[in-house]
Amino acid sequence: MPPEVITADFFTNQHRVRGRIFTGDRRLTDVLNDELYSYVELSKAEVARVIEPEKVVYSYPSVILMKEAIVFALLTGARSNGTASRISKYVEKKPYDVLLTVLPYEISGRLYLRGTGDPCILMIRETGHFVPLTQARAVLTLYPKAIFSGDVAIVNKRLMEMVGVLETPDTTP
Repeated sequence: MPPEVITADFFTNQHRVRGRIFTGDRRLTDVLNDELYSYVELSKAEVARVIEPEKVVYSYPSVILMKEAIVFALLTGARSNGTASRISKYVEKKPYDVLLTVLPYEISGRLYLRGTGDPCILMIRETGHFVPLTQARAVLTLYPKAIFSGDVAIVNKRLMEMVGVLETPDTTP
């Protein structure tokens, strides 16, 4: 697989930063969980306020974004296709429909976890500080008209306030 540069949206408490990020031969989740770097570098970056996400207020050829400030990243399109099957491809994982609260957002989607038992406990024990959800939808709680959807949201687990299991999907054939 050739080294890749992907476009993603990164959300902080107040901004959406859309930019290109070099992922090499790794997934964006792996890049965000790489503890050797406390930041990610984006090229061709556009910055918007989350209450007006399509109104670009700043553009930069390069931006450094601190990982601790990233609430979640959102991927849509070709790069995220097949993510649900890839997430559980190597290790058997069980899907859960969840709601996560991460100030100032409510993020819902499908979470894939190894093992059985309480999905909330399993998620807390999952390695890595960023966890992927498929079929993702995020709502800005103070301005519910601001809704962000994507094939995959990669959520900063360190910033989570609450994990709620909405339902466990039926996975029988």
